[in-house]
Amino acid sequence: MPRYSPALALRNLVLFPGTITNITIGRGPSVLAMDVHLDKKLDLICVLQPDAGLENPGPGDVAKVGVLARILRTLNLPDGSVRAMVEVIERCTLTDFHDTPEGGTCATPGRFITKTGDLKGVQAAEKRVRELAPDVLTMTAPDKPPEALLRALELNVGPERVVDHLAPQVGLVAAESQELLAEPDLAKRLERLVWFLERAREYGILKTRIAAEVQRAMDESQREYHLREQLKAIQKELGETVNDEVSAYEAKIVESGMPEEVAKEARRELDRLKKIHVDASEYMVARTWLDWIVAMPWTKQTEDNTSLHEAKAVLDGEHYGLEKVKERLLEFLAVRQLKKDAKSPILCLVGPPGVGKTSLGHSVAKALGRKVERIALGGMKDEAEIRGHRRTYVGAMPGRVIQALRRAGTRNPVIILDELDKIGNDFRGDPASALLEVLDPEQNANFRDHYLDAPFDLSHVLFIGTANTEDPIPAALHDRLEIIRLHGYIEEEKVAIGERHLHKRLLESHGIEAGHVDFSAAMLQHMIRSYTREAGVRSLERELAAIYRKTARRIVEGDAAPFVLDEALITKWLGPPKHHPELAERTDRPGIVIGLAWTESGGDILFIEASKVAGPRGLKITGSLGNVMKESCEAAMTYVREQAERFGIDPKVFVDNEFHLHMPAGAIPKDGPSAGVAMATALVSLLIGKPIRPNLAMTGEITLRGKVLPVGGIKEKVLAARRAGITDVVMPSLCERDLHDVPQVLRDELTYHFVENADEVWGLAFGADFLTRPAFVKAEGAAVVGAVS
Repeated sequence: MPRYSPALALRNLVLFPGTITNITIGRGPSVLAMDVHLDKKLDLICVLQPDAGLENPGPGDVAKVGVLARILRTLNLPDGSVRAMVEVIERCTLTDFHDTPEGGTCATPGRFITKTGDLKGVQAAEKRVRELAPDVLTMTAPDKPPEALLRALELNVGPERVVDHLAPQVGLVAAESQELLAEPDLAKRLERLVWFLERAREYGILKTRIAAEVQRAMDESQREYHLREQLKAIQKELGETVNDEVSAYEAKIVESGMPEEVAKEARRELDRLKKIHVDASEYMVARTWLDWIVAMPWTKQTEDNTSLHEAKAVLDGEHYGLEKVKERLLEFLAVRQLKKDAKSPILCLVGPPGVGKTSLGHSVAKALGRKVERIALGGMKDEAEIRGHRRTYVGAMPGRVIQALRRAGTRNPVIILDELDKIGNDFRGDPASALLEVLDPEQNANFRDHYLDAPFDLSHVLFIGTANTEDPIPAALHDRLEIIRLHGYIEEEKVAIGERHLHKRLLESHGIEAGHVDFSAAMLQHMIRSYTREAGVRSLERELAAIYRKTARRIVEGDAAPFVLDEALITKWLGPPKHHPELAERTDRPGIVIGLAWTESGGDILFIEASKVAGPRGLKITGSLGNVMKESCEAAMTYVREQAERFGIDPKVFVDNEFHLHMPAGAIPKDGPSAGVAMATALVSLLIGKPIRPNLAMTGEITLRGKVLPVGGIKEKVLAARRAGITDVVMPSLCERDLHDVPQVLRDELTYHFVENADEVWGLAFGADFLTRPAFVKAEGAAVVGAVS
């Protein structure tokens, strides 16, 4: 063989001896190698390039076994490449694949030796190849099987030729073809070909079966199509209306005024509906989707009532007080009057139960002249409740937002998102995260429900959320909300609500005529003080409803005389009072102090009790307290110990006794730092044996240096103090600014003491003479007292 021969690196193609194949030569080095072969009459080496992505392969980028070939004819193509007919002569090995100085590629060919090996194995494998080949070749090209190859197999050609002729015909990938070409053992080469033929036959059988099934389905579909066309023709001859349902949907698509993008998708689904049999499950899926898409209020909307006077009259007529909320809503109306396309705010009313958050949302809708829908979010854990399910699921439906819009029939309703702080989450997703898009004015103009899968503009909707507390609302969702806080009602407001709203509503709901029940504001005040203790008016409404039910029964029994409510009749019908003043009997002993607490249902008073018993030193804390409150107890104890000698308290008392701080109502969890100053005062009261002044309550965080730090929830705490009969309230001086939210009647009725340190608190609790008590003097040689463990 020659020292060097021109070489072609082929991509995704392996040539076998004894075959004639057309190849395309396009790369520059390959074209030059072809020219050298034609000019110098040298054998042409054709070898596989395993990595087809390489543009200029090197010595290590081609296979070690290729073939020697000659080009029979060429054809120049318009793109500059050459189409060549190649006759393959024999296998060869090759080494030293490299570029020539002229720019072509060449390599040194070597002789490839085929080993016959196991003669019986060769004969058995050859026999199996000849058995499989006709079936495989027929399956590979059923319309035009290779007749010449089939005839050649019938002749007595050698086994090596059998492999070389069959390999290109059975759909092998380049790596598998190269494996057959490079295998020197003829028996193994034949066995490998048998495996490839078996695989090709299995694929062929599967392909034939699938094709037959597809053809049968197509025949049935074609038959159904022809029958439907005949049915249409018969209906037309009879004068019957053809395809009324499809025509109705087409008209609804136009009438709905949906955007062109959505209309295009609706018409595509309608075309699909025409081709589906009415008994098929897909028919109802497509029809239900069309029903939803044409029923959506794409352009329908109500005109806003922009009269501020009418809106204010509606709000005042249905809700007493709540001036801050009403003011914000009237500001929104004023902006809409000046700028019609202003984006709707995302309001969130936060306040204790029963103060009218949800009903206020309905009043807003009435004041605006809009439809109103409510979505209850409490306990919701599935994201699909907001975004809907995809149509592929059985029983899929749109999310709650889209359902609310369809029920409202307009694209600008008021949607109340009730109980935002009670949304849950689990493995089905996080509804609060899904609400981020709904409640973001920058995103909700193109809200996509999973079921509709079409953009809907939510920017015209006025969303009003409600919550009892802000803390559980996720930060990202909280950032999108405009928080408006509703505080609890004072007693005067509850009396006014009872007279103006509850009385009239309960008369109507119980079918009682006006005049059958007569009660005064004093009796309402008695019921509020003795039978309810809440921030809102729900308990008051329940107690009044009980009175009206008993009145209705007596009217039905024949007693139509007007019932005048007094304390005796109220006690007879409602039972003994449920709440009564207990401050005097609860605070007339040393070690008891009244604290003020904020809760989700408003504010409440908190009794703090301190006691000591002889025994090992220590501090016991009970009452279902949280970690923050326990730390406040420890801080209060440390400060009291530090100041004990100043006020004549023997330090040994902390060593010889175990102290106990307790907050009654142990079943109710309590936490927070605002009871710190009350705990310290309870301990001092216990140690000096003197009760605090009556009707005094306090709130504030205490530090290890005796500073009284500000706390929150001042209005709720003041309301709770007033309900409990407190007359004096001690609070941090920095909380004075928070009294701005407290009604003037409460500011005038209660006495507020603003303090900066514990000494001021104790001076108020025990009298000014407490601060001048003689200091404790240790006896001569007394030991230094250690710290409480």
